[in-house]
Amino acid sequence: MEVLIVSRTRMKNGVCCGGIDLANGEFIRLHDHWGKNLTESVPFQIGDVYDLDYRTAVNCRPIPHIEDKEIMPNYRKLRQLASNEFIDEIDRLADVPNGGIETIFEGKLRRSTFATYISPEDIPQFSVCFWRPNAPLIKSGFLGKTKYWFGGSYAINYVGFHEPIEVIPAGTLLRMSLANWWSPDDITEKRCYLQLSGWFGL
Repeated sequence: MEVLIVSRTRMKNGVCCGGIDLANGEFIRLHDHWGKNLTESVPFQIGDVYDLDYRTAVNCRPIPHIEDKEIMPNYRKLRQLASNEFIDEIDRLADVPNGGIETIFEGKLRRSTFATYISPEDIPQFSVCFWRPNAPLIKSGFLGKTKYWFGGSYAINYVGFHEPIEVIPAGTLLRMSLANWWSPDDITEKRCYLQLSGWFGL
């Protein structure tokens, strides 16, 4: 299958690379052929198109993280898309909401003081999407991490590799995802926090 790499994000152990199947528009998260996370040495870069075989990972997580796929080791790079070609392919294959934050993840996102998340009480059916926000995202720092604020009240963690920019204009194509379930302690419910993987066309 031909798979377009659409994200490369930081993890504690390795990287998370996301893709989209150019034949059917399926979103995938790439794991190695043992179902493990990828290491930083993997060659996948945003905009690359690879010929690769994949299957649902044996350790695929439940909803919303349905995109986990094991990739076979015999993959090969076919080409790299220019920025305009990349955006054209996403618009062809994906239903990209253009609007407020309520237009993504089935409107199930909630907010706290410094984070946006989904609760186990109300889970969407998927964990990655594209979005064109109807207002700019503004960069800020918090406890040594980069966050972007949407609408002045929704904080979003930035996990991409590209150098952060101060303002992401309204209407920019963004790739969004939900992190693994996590809680800082034994009292707080586990949540999937909203993440910004990257932006395109700037």
